[in-house]
Amino acid sequence: MPAVHGDQGREVESLDALGRFVCRRAPGAALAREYRREVLTDRRRAQVLEELEPEGWELCGEWLTYGCFKRSKAAATGPEGGLGALPARPHGWLFLSRRGKAVPAVWALAVLGCPAVALAGLGLPGYTIALLGLGHAIGMTYTAKKETEKGRVHADRAAAGNDGP
Repeated sequence: MPAVHGDQGREVESLDALGRFVCRRAPGAALAREYRREVLTDRRRAQVLEELEPEGWELCGEWLTYGCFKRSKAAATGPEGGLGALPARPHGWLFLSRRGKAVPAVWALAVLGCPAVALAGLGLPGYTIALLGLGHAIGMTYTAKKETEKGRVHADRAAAGNDGP
């Protein structure tokens, strides 16, 4: 997680199945936070936890071999770790790097290229690949839409102070 989000008082609660940060910002007096990522293998796990926990770092999520740690900046800097005013909520809901934008674009070109290859005369295998690609694209689009709706409902409940299921 970039330092700018921790400086704005966002706290990572966990990591989802894709390794994305699930964050919240507590209403009222939020604290600036620091984040770091460490490799947690079976051999290093205990050692890393023993080194970081005395310094105030706590494990907030794991994905593959990575562990994400967080701590309040007040643990290192004292009272300066608090935020005077909370920044406004961002307008966007999805923030991607250049590589993050390039990967879906290449994927879309590949999926759109499947029907073109199939119609070029590859016969039944080409049609099968094209239909599988089209079905996958529809499924991924539907899944992304449902995840977005779920995230908005959760954000609205959190903003209203009703953290129900």
